[in-house]
Amino acid sequence: MLRLAIRFLAGSYHATPWGRHVNEGEIEWPPSPWRLCRALLATGFARLGWTAVPPEGRSLIERLAASPPVYHLPPASTGHTRHYMPVHKNATAKVLDAFAFIGRGDGAVLGVTWEVEPTAAERALFEALAEHLSYLGRAESWVAAEVTDVLPEDLAPCRASECAPGPGHERIALLGPLDALEYAAFRRERVGAQPEAEPEEPARRGAKAPKKTVASRETAKLDALYPADLLAALLKDTSELQRDGWSQPPGSRWLSYWRARDALAQAPVRATRAAHRRGSREDTALLALASDTARGEVLPLLVDGLLRMEVLHAALIRHSDRGDGRGPSPCLTGKDAQAEPLRGHGHAWLLPASLDRADHIDHVLVHAAMTLDERAREALSSVRKFYTKDMCTFITLVGVGTREDFEQAVPYVRAAKVWKSVLPFVPPRHLKRQGANSLEGQVQAELASRDLPRAERIEVELDGGDYCAASDFWELWSRRHPGEVRVEASGEGVPRPEERLATRWRHFRNVRLLKPEQRPPVATSLGLRLTFPEPVRGPIALGYASHFGLGTMAPAP
Repeated sequence: MLRLAIRFLAGSYHATPWGRHVNEGEIEWPPSPWRLCRALLATGFARLGWTAVPPEGRSLIERLAASPPVYHLPPASTGHTRHYMPVHKNATAKVLDAFAFIGRGDGAVLGVTWEVEPTAAERALFEALAEHLSYLGRAESWVAAEVTDVLPEDLAPCRASECAPGPGHERIALLGPLDALEYAAFRRERVGAQPEAEPEEPARRGAKAPKKTVASRETAKLDALYPADLLAALLKDTSELQRDGWSQPPGSRWLSYWRARDALAQAPVRATRAAHRRGSREDTALLALASDTARGEVLPLLVDGLLRMEVLHAALIRHSDRGDGRGPSPCLTGKDAQAEPLRGHGHAWLLPASLDRADHIDHVLVHAAMTLDERAREALSSVRKFYTKDMCTFITLVGVGTREDFEQAVPYVRAAKVWKSVLPFVPPRHLKRQGANSLEGQVQAELASRDLPRAERIEVELDGGDYCAASDFWELWSRRHPGEVRVEASGEGVPRPEERLATRWRHFRNVRLLKPEQRPPVATSLGLRLTFPEPVRGPIALGYASHFGLGTMAPAP
């Protein structure tokens, strides 16, 4: 056999699958057999001084093409950078450079095994090509390769097969070369047999050359379009393939490979595994959102957070259902295997956040007091995008861990005595002037249902940024709803006539779109400020649709 060990000197691998645009952010992992064969040929011309492929090089490549390799994958995670490229006349174009992060440790080795029996000359050439291989994929993907018999033990196998090896795997399509004999038969079928040339008569002086027939001209075009053999197909430049109109390189085929679902996780691999070693309860994840590249930097608005979180929640539930009869993850649905609601609020909250861009959702914090199970973590790492009517939003899993792990990046999980609304609070029950269904009573009940301490002061935001006590809310609210409540004579503690509830919260979506029948009892959006006797650790989300972001609060500055 021939076995190659590839190390990534910069810790990352950059390559785009065939047929995908670089700005789609897709990563070809592992490298396709087609890419490996072309890389070996390029190394021969660039580093070994070839002017033509030697005979042992031709036989080596044909031998590798006939046997799809087996990969041995190290742990890897996804990442990307964004930058602007200078182009003609000072215009710029944004480029999305997605990559697989492998690291530079002892276990950060990609193994590739071909089950072939090479000759001595072929093995010697293969070792020379591996020694001089300098990059794989895009130019910034620097590698060092060597022929070896031993690989690290913890690498995960990835094989070509038409059948899944078992649960926990996902299918990926990799481009590979055809067998040389298969390509020869394929070319004969497409081009056809060449017609035998008729014996030429001696040219007479002044006679015109015979005209070519239509059939002979078409045959000549086909003969030029299809490379002469497999090696010629592998040596074709991409620009030539595009010029000739090829959507897939001639001499190639799609192979079905099966890799572990977390082989290219979107979470930082080392941080996640360290959390497992510590035995910590993974209850929090952070997602980063990016816009559809065709629409520039358009991100969802925070005022539309309820709809975006509903759609994202539905996508997570779909991906957490493995089709094994167990259904989706209960920590995402809030229901058990019999579709009965779980008690309490232990299932996941999806809280939209503006960490980098004000008034736009650029991150989503996912927190479940009952911890995130395996199906939920798989869903968080596999959902890549979600669609709403006006845009497509791309998702990257930043990390999974405990809420304390995200304290520096996300204010929602910090500890504070004073908390303010980021998204409006919508009362979960009909409002009353006093008692358990008053505004203060409902807020205290919401805190108790989440195992949070009672607030010593509850205030409601007014226009201009000031706040009034929750006990004054009824009179302010009655001005907007004169037919619903009876306004009593004003007395001490009643707000002044010029005071009114903050109107900025009216622009926030406060009714679920995917389940409009679950409307809030009171369509009133309020900004709150809560003060606790001691610092309380978040996240805090209260009221109607709080699991979809409404009622989200952050520590006051």
